[in-house]
Order: sequence, then structure tokens, then C-alpha cells
Amino acid sequence: MKKSIIIVLAFMPILLFSQNSFTFNHSWHNDYQKEYHCLDSTSHTSLKANFNFGQNTDSNIEPYSFKSSFLNGALNNNALRYQADDFDLIINPLFHLELGNSDSASRYVNTRAFEVKGRVGSKITFYTSFYENQAIFPDYLEDAIVDNYFVVPGQGYSKWGDHEVDHDFDFAMSNGLISYQADKHFNLQFGHGKNFIGDGYRSLLLSDNAFNYPFFKITTDFWKVKYVNIFSILQDLRPEFELNNTFRKKYSTTHYLSINLTKRWNLGLFETIVWEQSESGRGFDINYLNPIIFYRPVEFSLGSASGNALLGLNTKFKLNNSAHLYGQLLLDEFRFSELKAKSGWWANKYSYQLGAKWFDAFGVKNLTLQSEYNFSRPFTYSHLNPLQSYTHYNQALAHPLGASFIESVSFLRYRYKRWAIDSKVIFATHGANIPGNPLNYGSDILTSYAEGDRLEYGNEVAQGNTTNLRIVDVRLAYIVNPTTNMKVELGVTNRESKSLYLPIAKTNYVFISFKTDINNYYYDF
Repeated sequence: MKKSIIIVLAFMPILLFSQNSFTFNHSWHNDYQKEYHCLDSTSHTSLKANFNFGQNTDSNIEPYSFKSSFLNGALNNNALRYQADDFDLIINPLFHLELGNSDSASRYVNTRAFEVKGRVGSKITFYTSFYENQAIFPDYLEDAIVDNYFVVPGQGYSKWGDHEVDHDFDFAMSNGLISYQADKHFNLQFGHGKNFIGDGYRSLLLSDNAFNYPFFKITTDFWKVKYVNIFSILQDLRPEFELNNTFRKKYSTTHYLSINLTKRWNLGLFETIVWEQSESGRGFDINYLNPIIFYRPVEFSLGSASGNALLGLNTKFKLNNSAHLYGQLLLDEFRFSELKAKSGWWANKYSYQLGAKWFDAFGVKNLTLQSEYNFSRPFTYSHLNPLQSYTHYNQALAHPLGASFIESVSFLRYRYKRWAIDSKVIFATHGANIPGNPLNYGSDILTSYAEGDRLEYGNEVAQGNTTNLRIVDVRLAYIVNPTTNMKVELGVTNRESKSLYLPIAKTNYVFISFKTDINNYYYDF
């Protein structure tokens, strides 16, 4: 590992080039995001683009000015670029070099990567990247990875042969996308990556928490409406569900309709369904290919072959040019009479989110405040058939805590020229099964809601092995190249987890890193 870092550091002058990707990274896009949330903007901000070749990502930071053309290129532009009238190609190196300490032990991240992106004519754009990683994580994260069949959160399956000796994880990740803009109304995308629907830090509908997956997306944009269809192939990595010695596939289809009802108010309607690849050979069911349909009637018509259908709402209300409120509601199953009776019926399965964001808070330029509250009932996102849970690579497609939780997450972000402070505070209470107790408390969404004993009534959020979680994360960064969020960053993460039936787990992770920070990795659980 040390030799690898030394080699990368030796070639650092080569790596000091900028990139221009458009991903979901929350902190990177924070500065220029405000222009899309102002009253005059008609943008559908709940729909995050996978990649937009011409997207502005410079955060309005003044570029360096040097007499040296090499330094100007190294710190302000792409590493390699070829431009012609009908063709544009960009190649960039990416990296993440981090050294830290927690749990009285050294930790590190060593990532080498590259991206290739471009344009062919006026209608076709493409993007691909590849990441090779080695890392030793803090104990709580290491335990979570091992318990989840060596899946690193959001980044795929890790090699595990020598892990018990050196605690080292070795994993790789690739992304790819080709986009075709048919005309001003229709865009078609075929890719291997992630999708995100929402205006918050978390999404209870569809987030980028899980690993990449193949998808085909159709986006229709007209008048005050944007309508998206996403057809995806997912996987379950649990060995007990293997089919012909391969991990079992499952499939999903998602519809999302976003409408700007007024200048201030946006409303989004969401539905999705997940169904398994059956042992009899059932694959991508043509019943779910219809781009305009409600899935519940289709699900009922298919009988025992039906999937896991979810419905939801997303909304945002602009208070003024710099502040807005947002929220989500996800319905899995519920019965209104039981809801009204407050009986704690197990099948009242729903989640919701309430949040607020304020750009240039108190009139201070580039100071952003954000706070949101997330809530999920037990058994939400799970299904009678565990293969049809709302998951991919054994990770939730919505919130990383799965189900049966309440969470408060707040941010303070501030940038002055190239200096940036990013702080996050999380308080959460979530449920878990009690060791040695056969009762299913509904927090593990990978488990069938019919597995084990289950309380028919009296179910409460965070029941079972109730755990209180606190995370405080503070980072100070100097932005070397804003085009790719290349930065030198010093940070500390303090985490404490208190469970009813387990010892208190405390982590204090201090680190320094040099990286191109363009992805979201959710280690805050």
C-alpha cells in the first residue's frame, strides 16, 4: 500500500489536471446549485442528471492565472482534450489518497482511477470511468462490510482472501453512460451507474446509496412537466439465493412525473416495482415495460408472480430566491382504518421526509444551511419474497438504515474563495433484531416480513434492539481544482452508537486526504 501511494505521489504533477463530470456529489454542487432553486428557475431539481457534458461545475471560483501554460492547464482545465466541430473527447485521471487514524490503528484509502467522456455530433454524449481501490476502514465500517458479504457501501464487492490478516479491502468500480438527445423533448440513456430522486441529502424514493446497476432511462420534457422512466437490472448477492451458481438477478421499473404547479411549488409522483428472476426463467416482464401505467393493477393481475410495488410523492416549495422547503412520502402498504386507530399494525409501511435548505444564509455569500428529518416504519421496503426487497447488492435503494428509524441530519457549508468548511451532524434512532430472539422487528429489509415471529399489532419505530446513533463530521478543505472538486482535505469524524443489547461503540477518525471528490459514499450509518 505504502509503495503504491509513493508511486502515485511521485507522479502527482501529472495528476494535477481538472475534470468536468456531473455526478450527485452533495457538497461539490452546493455553491452553484442555488441558481437552479431560485424563483425564476424552471429546473426540476429533484431529478439529478447522471451526466451532462456541458454542465457548469466551476462553483464560480476564480481560476488561477499563471504565466506558465502548463500550470494554467494543470489547475484549470482537463488533462487531455481534443475538440472538433462534431467531436469532443476528454480524458482525466482521478484519485483518492487518504491517511487516517481511528480505534488506535492506522487507516488509509488508495484509489487510482480515470474518466473518459465526450460528444459525437450534437445529440450523442458518453461517459465512462474506472476505479481501483484498496482501503482499511474504521472498525464499525469494516464490521458492516464483512457482515454484508464483503460489499463496500456504494462501491461493490471486495476481495476477501487476506482480509483476516491485514484488514485490507480490495475493490473496483466502473461507470458508463451513453446519452442520445432525440429532440428538445426526448432523451434516451443507457448506462451502468446510479440514479437519485429528491431534493434532500437522503432520498426515501430512490437514492445513490447502493452499488451501480445497468439501466435504460427515458426522459420526456415538455411544458412544465418532466417525466422519467427507468428500467433497471439489480442483483442479490446472498449465496442462499444463487441460481445456476450465479447471483440471482431481479428487475425494477420506475416512473417519476415532476410538475411545476406554480412558480414556487413543484410536485413529483413516483412509482416503482421490483420483481425477481425466478427459477422457472422469468426475466424482465413485458407487463412492466409500459411507460405510462400504474403498477398496482398490473401486480394484482399477475397473482403469485407479482412484485414489490411502491408509491411516493416528492415536493418542494420555494420560500424566496435562496430558501426552500422539501419533502417526500413513500407508501409501501397501509390500511387507513389501522392508521387512524394507531394500532401499530405491522403492514402500515411508510416513510416520509421533511427538510429545509437556505443558500447564502443570513446574507453571507456561500454559507448554506440544511436540515432534514427522515422517518420510516418497520417492514417498509421489505417483501414477502426476500428477493423482491427494495435493495441492490444487499444495500438499500433508499436510506442506508433500511427501515424502522428516525433521523435528523443537518449541514453547515461555507466557502471563501478556495477554502471550504463542510460540517454534518446526525442523530438517529433505529431498530434491530435482538440477538437470540426469534422475533422479526422489521428493521432488516433483506428479510421476508413473514420470516420468524412477528407482532401483528403494537409495532413501533426503532423497536427491538433500539440503537441511538450520533455522528459529527467536520472537514476543512482547500480546493485545488473546482472543475473536479480536486481538494486537499483535513477532517474528523466522531461516531457513537448505543444499543440496548450491545456494548457502546465509539469511533474517532482523523484523516488527511488529497482527492478528486466527485462521488457520494454513505458511511454515515
